[in-house]
Amino acid sequence: MKAARFPAYKDLSGFDFMASEINEATLRQLHKCEFMDGAQNVVLIGGPGTGKTHAATALGVQAIEHHRRKVRFFSTIELVNALEQEKAKGKVGQIAESLTRLDLVILDELGYLPFSASGGALLSTCSANSMSAPASSSPPISASANGPPSSGDAKMTTALLDRLTHRCHILETGNDSFRFKASSAAATQKKKGGTHGLDPNLTPGT
Repeated sequence: MKAARFPAYKDLSGFDFMASEINEATLRQLHKCEFMDGAQNVVLIGGPGTGKTHAATALGVQAIEHHRRKVRFFSTIELVNALEQEKAKGKVGQIAESLTRLDLVILDELGYLPFSASGGALLSTCSANSMSAPASSSPPISASANGPPSSGDAKMTTALLDRLTHRCHILETGNDSFRFKASSAAATQKKKGGTHGLDPNLTPGT
């Protein structure tokens, strides 16, 4: 589990389907991890705070704990930075080759944080190299995407998304952040609780 480098442990039992617009039946079907056998990708699309990272992580956790698969979680900007460092050291191709030894790659926050056009080109090339490997050694990718491409070269990011959506399951999580809704509800409840027990006959200042 440590090798996967998840930002936090999240499984499907903790996912709030009531607060998300995601298709529960589809996510539960993907949770069986059968999509990995056919090297099928999964793309989760929606606004920030709508459960994309949680859902993607839950798939990875299930793959490791119940199917003994090798999984690696990356934030997109983290992978782009690693690819740029690899190029600077003259070792281009090593990361792409290492990805082919995995069973599942999770790419988080695609289109959320901006990166350079050169970084976008490296990411696109890396994905092309790893996904062009034979199906038996080409790992499926679970990606969470936020809105329009934000790299310096939008065409590169669009091309990457186009490549990912080949043999792909697409799940939409909506645009309303349930983290924001939960915090708003808590603040409202706290406000109501603050007036509990006050004498209705009292007026402010008395």
